[in-house]
Amino acid sequence: MRLKNECVHQQLDDHQLTQLEGLSIDQYTSGEGCGIKALELGSGNGFLSVCFLALAQTIPLKELVVTDMADHLTLMAETLKRNSHAWDELRVIKPIDGDDVATSESLYKDTLSSDDATTQQSNVTVTVTEHQWGEFPTITNPNPTIEQRLQNQKYDFIFGSDLAYRNYLHKPLIASLIHFSHEHTVSLIGVTMNDTHPVFFDLLTKAGFRYERLADHLVETEYRGRNFGLFAIQKR
Repeated sequence: MRLKNECVHQQLDDHQLTQLEGLSIDQYTSGEGCGIKALELGSGNGFLSVCFLALAQTIPLKELVVTDMADHLTLMAETLKRNSHAWDELRVIKPIDGDDVATSESLYKDTLSSDDATTQQSNVTVTVTEHQWGEFPTITNPNPTIEQRLQNQKYDFIFGSDLAYRNYLHKPLIASLIHFSHEHTVSLIGVTMNDTHPVFFDLLTKAGFRYERLADHLVETEYRGRNFGLFAIQKR
């Protein structure tokens, strides 16, 4: 339990926590156009993004970008395709085998009719694409590709689970948090305390972030008092 004690000494203010408790992140947008832009890091199978889409029906979500290493993209895309009621458009960008630069793009549209009984999130574009933490493409073309734009824009909400379970992942993960965050971005990261060492939180502090573990009353009863915690992270 040493990690729990060391990780709560930095406090987000009451207003910020109120916003997080209700997932009312619409007040923390970058101001670049209308709607919230969200990013999942280290998605794995895409299921957490499906859950987020289900919970986000009441917020003005505009764009969700779901990322992981290239070998996870097929499974992530399949999970999202099977939950088409949650999005309006799904774009899958994959690297072409044997080519370090070129990518292929597939576009899917939700086929539900407008009078379908299932409520779908309106006008939400979901993109599945590769992102290696700490690596960002340099844009030299005045007309960047969609992938280049997504890899170089700021997001209003960043989330992921079980991301910092190896010490060598800490610096590249934090580099991505820095790169994708504007001053009001809220990140929500799930952490298993027996494999995420205190050094991760020390590095967050040195990188200019503040953080706090969300209180147990914000999670379901069956998950309280366990060694898994949700941490809210934001630039100072």
